[in-house]
Amino acid sequence: MEGLRKEIIVFLLVLISSVAFLSCAGPQIKEGSSKGVYHKVKKGETAYSIARAYGISLKTLADTNAIDDPAILKEGAVLFIPGAASVIDDVMAHAKGVDVKPSHEAALPQKTETAPQEEKSEADKKQHKPEQTAVIEENAKKDDSKIFIWPVEGMVKTRFGRQPNKTFHNWIKITAKDGVPVKAAAAGTVIFSSQLKDYGQTVIIRHKNDFTTVYTHLQKRYVKADQGVRQGETIASAGKKDAAGATYINFEIRIKGKAADPVLYLP
Repeated sequence: MEGLRKEIIVFLLVLISSVAFLSCAGPQIKEGSSKGVYHKVKKGETAYSIARAYGISLKTLADTNAIDDPAILKEGAVLFIPGAASVIDDVMAHAKGVDVKPSHEAALPQKTETAPQEEKSEADKKQHKPEQTAVIEENAKKDDSKIFIWPVEGMVKTRFGRQPNKTFHNWIKITAKDGVPVKAAAAGTVIFSSQLKDYGQTVIIRHKNDFTTVYTHLQKRYVKADQGVRQGETIASAGKKDAAGATYINFEIRIKGKAADPVLYLP
């Protein structure tokens, strides 16, 4: 009887250990969204005032943008603000606690708030559709807004928007061959070319009609800030690999600073 009791206890201990191991080994799903905006530094703005206005720590701002000395911040530099939903036009007023309405970028549709599977009636869509949503949809239909080409030849592995794990992507993930050239999706001016925390080597190009394209997780950059580029010009190379071993880049299209689905604007 005593031997049977010991066997039962050993069995239960093994069963509990197995359950604990499997629960730890399972996929860890991260809740939340991947928000963020790119802020262009204006005259008089400091790293401290920008961090205070957006409600993040100076260390977070410095670490994200690889700022060695926060006391030295060049006018016209572009900073990535993690977690921000819209660009703040008057940083100094916000830093002082004044309730200032964000710039027109905030008026663009907030796609992060609605999951793709949620459906609304046609009446609700017409009644509650933001004005800027109509503008974007209209622009997407115009021939002059189809100014972009694919930055690399490859396959879209992850699409824009809400993901199965409930995160939200402002970009599309494009897999490509190792070492393939990354090309400027349209003619424009490079406004950022540097390393970004969590995004790797990054290039941002400003285009006409308030468009901006963002290329992240690059292997190597070939352009500098303030440099003009032609459509199709090589700006970087791909080489970073994901967990599955596939070479990829992430690509964003932004309108007045707000992320939009790149597929709507690509041929």
